[in-house]
Amino acid sequence: MLYVQGGSKNQKTLSQQLFNFCCEDLFPDTKKPVIDLNIHSVEDAMAWTDYEGDSKFFIEIESSLTERQFIITFCHEMIHVHQFLAGVEVSELEAYEYESDLADRFEESLSAKA
Repeated sequence: MLYVQGGSKNQKTLSQQLFNFCCEDLFPDTKKPVIDLNIHSVEDAMAWTDYEGDSKFFIEIESSLTERQFIITFCHEMIHVHQFLAGVEVSELEAYEYESDLADRFEESLSAKA
């Protein structure tokens, strides 16, 4: 479940699409996370994720990002959600390594639906 606060109408729609895609890709056979997403001006970062326990997360994403940056950043944070839920060490290196691939596949899925 995704709850979105702030951001433009396009960012809210995009967030829901990204959440659904990432859940299908990253959590195909497990309980889906519950995410409170706040899209606003984030100081000193493009985004961050906080694990609140029991599959619940709070994510903040910078509202001034371009659409492509927003997609990549959302994917990056969902990789962290996956890491938390898998019980592995949260790795920025791994998130940076896979964010673009996940974002590219998301954009390809949109093209296929069009």
